[in-house]
Amino acid sequence: MQRQEPSMPARRRVLRMRTLLYLTGAGIVVWFLLGYAYADHPYKLSPYPDGKNFAFTITHDADRSKTAVVKAMYKFLEDIGMRTTVAVWVKQADRSDGMPDIERQSVRDLTLEDPEYRSYLRQLHEKGFEIALHTVSRGNDVRSKTIEGYEEFSKIFGFYPKMNIMHSKNLENVYWGRKVFSSKLGQWMVGDLMALAYTKARFPFSGEDPNSQYFWGDILRDRTKYVRLWGTRDINTLNFNPSMPYHDSEKPLVNFWFSFSHGSDLQAFRDLTIPKNVKQLTSERGACIVYAHFGAEYLKTREGGADELDEQIRSQLKNISTQKDGWFVPASELLDRLLAMKNVTLVDKENALIIANSNPFSVEGITLLIPRDVILEDLNGHEFRGNEESEIVVGTLAGNQSITLYKNRSCHYVDRCSPTFLERVRLLTGRILAGRSG
Repeated sequence: MQRQEPSMPARRRVLRMRTLLYLTGAGIVVWFLLGYAYADHPYKLSPYPDGKNFAFTITHDADRSKTAVVKAMYKFLEDIGMRTTVAVWVKQADRSDGMPDIERQSVRDLTLEDPEYRSYLRQLHEKGFEIALHTVSRGNDVRSKTIEGYEEFSKIFGFYPKMNIMHSKNLENVYWGRKVFSSKLGQWMVGDLMALAYTKARFPFSGEDPNSQYFWGDILRDRTKYVRLWGTRDINTLNFNPSMPYHDSEKPLVNFWFSFSHGSDLQAFRDLTIPKNVKQLTSERGACIVYAHFGAEYLKTREGGADELDEQIRSQLKNISTQKDGWFVPASELLDRLLAMKNVTLVDKENALIIANSNPFSVEGITLLIPRDVILEDLNGHEFRGNEESEIVVGTLAGNQSITLYKNRSCHYVDRCSPTFLERVRLLTGRILAGRSG
């Protein structure tokens, strides 16, 4: 009997059905692979210690500083439990800043040469605030003046500045202007465009050049850890620059760079710290390092002639300070923590989490973020339960130490764990195929 060929419409239906099945199968495979590769893994390490949810701090530059404003602001910050960073000038300037580079009479800035201000800053440091450097003076500082300033700073406080926030136009700035871009291509493509918008980008900055009278890069490398560079209007500085603090091997005289969130003047500070932005910062578990100048506009004269700190700033900073589990430490302390946590790793094995500290020093308050209602345990049977925010404060790990936490208390590496579902499928499939061959 002759076989009857299917009609054309029927063949088209079969072809469409096969194509649909192939595409569906391919889609499932792609979905599975992408899901595996890009899954938001449920176990993470918090960058902050002891269950803290976010970090907020301020770097205050010396420009426009007035004693009355500084005292009012830091009294308020102390009262609400924040500790921040004050960048100071050691000496009065004897040259202009930027170009033209000329000798000049100083405009009498607020510096460490003022006995009252020097004494006040010592008190701030004793209360937990960080004292940093905003270069040695407002003006272009030759090498000998920079060295004198560093030594004077050390005599006053007993240590060299851990952070140096370079005054934007000083010619001794290191890798500054167009040189913030490592490659010649970057300097040409972006640096020249930047120079069109910012005249100072064209200045002959030369702090890294041993042939310049302004060279001091070796001092910076040997005595200071952090230098500020990039900026954003996003309140979450860490989201903008996740790798901070970072070292650029093509700029070896700076140990670590970090970024900032823009709050340079009063209005910018207000705009940055509005409740909506603070909510974003806390929900993202972010870190904010504000760049600020506490100038005269921060003080308002009230009825009766008394000066008070700007009401909106007080309200918004107080709001930040009352957010649950905020971490309010000076900028260098925050950066030290972020740097240390780069060497604390989490390995998610099938039934165990391994947290390893590869730093040569202890790291305190290590905090693990876990799925809700998960209970972990160590080899000794000690249970680790998440709090209401699904956090486990593991505690301190000594240098080069690790801890293993198990997800299934009935299955440790020293025991014989049962195969997972996928492994059972693989075993069954393999056995069937092996059986068919003999």
